[in-house]
Amino acid sequence: MPVPDFGPPPQRSSMWPWALGGVAVVVALALVIGGVLFFVNKGAESTASRPQPVSTPQLDETVPPSTEPTSPPSMPELPQPSGERISDPVTGLSYAYPGDSWIVPKAAEINNPGDPNRPLWTSACLVMSQRNYDGRGSDWMGSISTGRLPQVFPYNGPGSFEGLAGALLSVYEPVFYPLPHARKIVRNEAMKVGDREAWVVELEMDFSKVSEVSALEWKAEKAAFVLVDQGQGQSPALLHISIPDNLDQSAYKRVLDSLEAR
Repeated sequence: MPVPDFGPPPQRSSMWPWALGGVAVVVALALVIGGVLFFVNKGAESTASRPQPVSTPQLDETVPPSTEPTSPPSMPELPQPSGERISDPVTGLSYAYPGDSWIVPKAAEINNPGDPNRPLWTSACLVMSQRNYDGRGSDWMGSISTGRLPQVFPYNGPGSFEGLAGALLSVYEPVFYPLPHARKIVRNEAMKVGDREAWVVELEMDFSKVSEVSALEWKAEKAAFVLVDQGQGQSPALLHISIPDNLDQSAYKRVLDSLEAR
């Protein structure tokens, strides 16, 4: 993936571009699921730019988008820190707990199990960045979350990680970060998590323009998406970490460097 400098990215016609064999079909499916916002920033209108994907694999059409609300199944509560780490019992991923200012939310607060297009987070911790940042009751949070990648993203082993990471970034960046921003990719490469094959995409996002206009308490944010092979034909595990610059960003590297997989 190229590494663009900060600056206004190209205009896009709609958010949530799903990769279904081409950009035109991606945008069509985006209209179906474009209303989904990241759990703590829901309700804001997305004007974030579409990133440039590395290579966009065709999504699995055997798992159709949810069109009708369903009664969500009961969800186990998310794991609490133990021994200064949080361990996800579903994916086997674990990472350093950043500190007491971070809280573990209720599973129902961050998940919509009736929607197959978004991750079902099986561990998470959050910290407040700014309450009511949009004047409509939405909070902006620092976050660390893990779960399995939804099955709508096709996975054919670690060799497909690069294209899969591009598709994932195209789909989730405008949803997780609905405010206008510029961004650059500072790392986009294969890595190892223990003995597991993995892929990491690290971003630096610049919110300074909208921060000045809207009196936001942060101007930049560091974020990473990490895909970890689970073997045995399973979807890969996903770690998402994101910390704005009005918080202690030293936790970002500490958590990323601490990632383990059993």
